[in-house]
Amino acid sequence: MNALLLDVRQSLRSLLRTPGFTAIAILTIALGIGANTAIYSLVDHMLFRPLPFLDTDRLVAVWETAPNGNDHNEFSPANFTDLRAQSRTMSHVVAHSWTNANLTGGDRPERVQGFAVTADYFDALGLTPMLGRGFRKGEDAAGSDGVVVLTHELWTRRFGANRDIVGTSITVNGRSRQVVGVMPEGVKYPSPAELYVPWAPTPERLASRNAHFLLVTGRLAPGVTAEQAHAEVSSIMARLSAQYPATNAKWGANTKALLPDTTRILQPIMIVLLAAVGFVLLVACANMANLMLARGVARQRDTFVRAALGASGGRLASRVFVESAILVAVGGTLGVLVGILGLRGLVAIVPSEHARFIPGFDRVAVDGTVLLVTTVVVVGVTLLVSLLPAIRAARSVSLDASMRANSRGVAGGKHRVRGALVAMETGLAIMLLVGAGLTVRTFAYLSNRDTGVDATRTALATVSLPSLRYADPDAQRRFYRDALAGMRALPGVETAGASDIIPMCQCNSTTWFQIDGAPFPEGERPDVGRRVVTPGYLGSLGVRMVGGRDITDADRADAPRVVLVNESFAARWFPDGALGKRITFSDTARYTIVGVVRDIRHEGPAAEPKPEVYLAFDQRPTAEMTFTVRAASGDAQGDAASLLPAMRTVVGGLDPELPVYDTRTMDAVARLAIGPVRLSVSLLSTLAALALVLAMVGVYGVASQLVAERTREIGIRVALGSAQAGVVRFIMRRGLRSVTIGAILGLVGAGLLSRGLASQLTGVKTLDPLTYVSVALLLFSAALVAIYSPARRVSRIDPMVVLRAEDQS
Repeated sequence: MNALLLDVRQSLRSLLRTPGFTAIAILTIALGIGANTAIYSLVDHMLFRPLPFLDTDRLVAVWETAPNGNDHNEFSPANFTDLRAQSRTMSHVVAHSWTNANLTGGDRPERVQGFAVTADYFDALGLTPMLGRGFRKGEDAAGSDGVVVLTHELWTRRFGANRDIVGTSITVNGRSRQVVGVMPEGVKYPSPAELYVPWAPTPERLASRNAHFLLVTGRLAPGVTAEQAHAEVSSIMARLSAQYPATNAKWGANTKALLPDTTRILQPIMIVLLAAVGFVLLVACANMANLMLARGVARQRDTFVRAALGASGGRLASRVFVESAILVAVGGTLGVLVGILGLRGLVAIVPSEHARFIPGFDRVAVDGTVLLVTTVVVVGVTLLVSLLPAIRAARSVSLDASMRANSRGVAGGKHRVRGALVAMETGLAIMLLVGAGLTVRTFAYLSNRDTGVDATRTALATVSLPSLRYADPDAQRRFYRDALAGMRALPGVETAGASDIIPMCQCNSTTWFQIDGAPFPEGERPDVGRRVVTPGYLGSLGVRMVGGRDITDADRADAPRVVLVNESFAARWFPDGALGKRITFSDTARYTIVGVVRDIRHEGPAAEPKPEVYLAFDQRPTAEMTFTVRAASGDAQGDAASLLPAMRTVVGGLDPELPVYDTRTMDAVARLAIGPVRLSVSLLSTLAALALVLAMVGVYGVASQLVAERTREIGIRVALGSAQAGVVRFIMRRGLRSVTIGAILGLVGAGLLSRGLASQLTGVKTLDPLTYVSVALLLFSAALVAIYSPARRVSRIDPMVVLRAEDQS
């Protein structure tokens, strides 16, 4: 212990005497540890522990598999009922579906995200309300479902955390519901949930096998494996497929472990970020090891003296470990603070529209688990950066080795080790730069890709009509007709319309169809995207007609039914011309194709257009619609945003209890659609830039050390007539050798590892030549700058000063 304390005191004094080295070493570790702390916090809460309140080991997500290959299709009510009745491998089979919830009765109407759930939903998930209870058997029957459970967040925000709320009534969608429970803080599943109501379908709805909208979860029975449940579910759906061929032919089902299934969309980018930040840490470790090696060379005489006086190899190595531990401990502590600040910045740049859908995002923080992992990383970093310098220090106990090491110049082995570390840093940095470059190229491509709409001058606002007050389709028609008339009369409005699905909203609605006179084989009715639109909708988004006409005011409920199809639909099923052809939907009514619409990328710029149909709102009214109001002229973004208050006023004048939500511009929706790519660009570019800076610090350090060790040789060269340019070339050539080797290996590694990014790329290949060439040029430019400074400095030395110093030594 005394020896250890002595090493600590000596190391502290030594580090304080070299503030430049100490500051660079601590900053290097702090950046590496800080980046890892921030990114691991994201990955831990969003990938490893997104649902800590659920026993996810026994829960499975159950999906229908559609004939089109989609293995994550929602269940139809009748199929769900049969599955629940026939399953023996699952103790609970429950379901939930999305539902709109308009809260009224307070200071202002508010739209919140609701979920309709089966009565045993909370029991299956193992969730117990903090106040009150969950739903009881029978409360999911039509007419007996007048109850509601609130999340802690909504209870706090809307109702002031009133603990007496249980037993009172609130108004949801114009209907009085009794609050029977409040969930604990942080407990909500699915992630955007704010309140729960019982799923109470009518007998007709319960018998439907065409509508697929239920998300099903199962709890495995004791002793049952996930494989057994999967086999049973597949068997049940095979029987239903044979029993109901008209609706279930070629449909199947499968089960997925709930946790990985919930995070499946995030997994690719989270894994990429985890690998990227690991590379940054390795670069920091290599840089730190290089600094420690250079420090060992600088004080080798002190080490030789200690060895000559009897210090053992263990004692010499111990001091290196202690010095490294101090640097890493201080750098790690600072790194945690950097990580906390960085994490706050990451959380702040994620749009709330995305954040509320990400499981675990609301709990992202540097907590005990993250600190424990960081501590393990700090210990590992200490061992990594100390190993080579400690081995070299321990070898100094050999007097012959000491004499050789004390000779002029440095042994080639030392140069090879430091050069290898620089090559490793360079290779890792170039792999990160390639990944960031490919992501930047994707972002640039998507930002400029034609989505089929003009997003510059359109304002959006959504309303959802409560079924109790707007149960009559005529009431829905009157409301939207009057609202659109009011919005079209607003100053500065060019046109206005409405639709149930807007472009790039990350939402969809589908329907199956048959071609009149040429029906598809049984069980092979294709699904297509379905949009319900009013007159003026396509014009409000600048969407042009390819042929035929648009939906008009003449397409009333009592008029012949009409439909528009997009280019993809027409090309696939009517290559000889779609206009005038007739098709049938699930309501069995015949629709005449009167127009062909240009393809719109409804699922975002990265997705290819799919076959879609547009139905006239008066002929297929729906409760929830988004108004699309186009500004006449002027500053595009300003004019569109300035229309939003007036749009709220129009709706409020027709129904003061109707909340208006998702008020934004179409331009904002377009930016949000590529938000995940923008976030990937920001994170990967930051990590790549950090790795490049750290690698160049390493290159600069090695070049400076080379100059320091060759100062006498260079002085002699200059004294003998060598030109400054020749000296600079000599240093540059030696410095770039390791960089070149690292760059070649890094480019090869990037070509192999970039395959993991393939699913995240659009419009660019994983072996994109422009990206690889640009990254290589950037790296060599940075390396030239890093090496040129010490090379230029040593080329200007006075050889007489060097030789006098050598004589005096």
